[in-house]
Amino acid sequence: NISYSSKQQLHIKINFHAPTIDGRHDEKKKLQTPESPGINNDSFEKTKKHPSPKRRSIVLWGSILLNVLFLTRMAHRRYNRTNLRKQSTNKTTRLSLHHLNDESVVPLPRDSGRVLNLEERLRYLEMKFAARISFGIKDPFVGSDENRNACGRSSDLLEFGCTENHPYNGYNVNAPKCPGYFDHHVCLDSFTPLSSSSEKNKGKKKSPPCLVYDFGVRDMPSFGITMAQTFGCEVHAFDPSPVSVKWWESKGPNAARVAIRDDPKLSELYHFHSYGAGGIDGTIKLVDYDWGQVSLLRYNNFVLDCDESEEEKDNPCEFKNKNTESQGSYPLEVKTMNTIRKELGHQDRAIDFLKIDVEGSEFAFLEEMLDSNGGCPAFIRQMGIEWHHFSVDSRYGEGSSGQVNAIVTLLKSCGFELFWQWSKSGWKSNEKIFHDLEMKDVRYNLQSFIRKK
Repeated sequence: NISYSSKQQLHIKINFHAPTIDGRHDEKKKLQTPESPGINNDSFEKTKKHPSPKRRSIVLWGSILLNVLFLTRMAHRRYNRTNLRKQSTNKTTRLSLHHLNDESVVPLPRDSGRVLNLEERLRYLEMKFAARISFGIKDPFVGSDENRNACGRSSDLLEFGCTENHPYNGYNVNAPKCPGYFDHHVCLDSFTPLSSSSEKNKGKKKSPPCLVYDFGVRDMPSFGITMAQTFGCEVHAFDPSPVSVKWWESKGPNAARVAIRDDPKLSELYHFHSYGAGGIDGTIKLVDYDWGQVSLLRYNNFVLDCDESEEEKDNPCEFKNKNTESQGSYPLEVKTMNTIRKELGHQDRAIDFLKIDVEGSEFAFLEEMLDSNGGCPAFIRQMGIEWHHFSVDSRYGEGSSGQVNAIVTLLKSCGFELFWQWSKSGWKSNEKIFHDLEMKDVRYNLQSFIRKK
């Protein structure tokens, strides 16, 4: 469909010398035109030669060949650009310096198994780094900005689980509020309590309407049991702590294990797993913590001890051995979120509520979960987290914590909204061990998130 002007055709005819029928070549003379000097127009008409049919055919095919070569080259360039774009999007991006591809300590960020391309990784790193150090971010208080309009009705489940019918939830006459058993708030907008009509249809077996993961149980499983009994959720509880394993295996008359086992309906919904939440799949060293639980937090052997009564001395402080080697340690199994979902067959199911109360392991667990899902765990609908051992940014004060901001920034970009929290900066620990460890600002907090988009 490409045509040439007459000047282009004339140019081709002048410069193209094709063999004649008898195999001889025409003289390489310039075709004279009527405008050439010294040429009579009348004689020119008589003497000028017209191209033979064979020459016209060769010229035509030559021009077609040139067009084909030109269009092929253009198509090849476009294909290369498109292919490079697809490679950067769909294929694993590896660095030429092979040691930088090592994942034994720092894994490559992925999304459903695909390693993020370099552009995605750079932006992802930018978001984490800027939020962690509060450099150039629009809101240094993003980790505590509460949006109460995100949830219509929030509940700590006391109204459902703290009754005389649930003695294992801490209820008694002297302490009817079940202190310490119900800390995490759930948005009830998407949860419907089991009705009396559903109780009548016991013969019709239906799949549970909701799925709950409860990390950090100790011997107080009130949250998971209440979600199962009240809303019919399928609950999976996880805790490798010796106190939790002992509780699960206990057969005492007041043990929650007995209550679960003796209730056929609850035993179908509530499942306990003796491994914990971690940033890797495997066995790690966890050490004794408070309340009979275990944690990643390790204490120093030597601490600086100062005697205020001897302040007048040149050296009122001295190093003392706190004998923290007595802090018991345990090689316990932990797993990542994607591994747990795969092993339980929940890869195609949404987690309606994820509760995380794992004594400091929440950071490693959440960071790995974000890194393995492109920074956006879209399979989670609600999340309740107890933060441990974080501090506030001294530049901004209450409500600004780099450790929390880094994770909440990614959750917010994924559509999560903070709908409830204990307080903006949580509560500060009064444990002397943290003072001895020079950890002067150690805080805890409770927060609940819901995914709105």
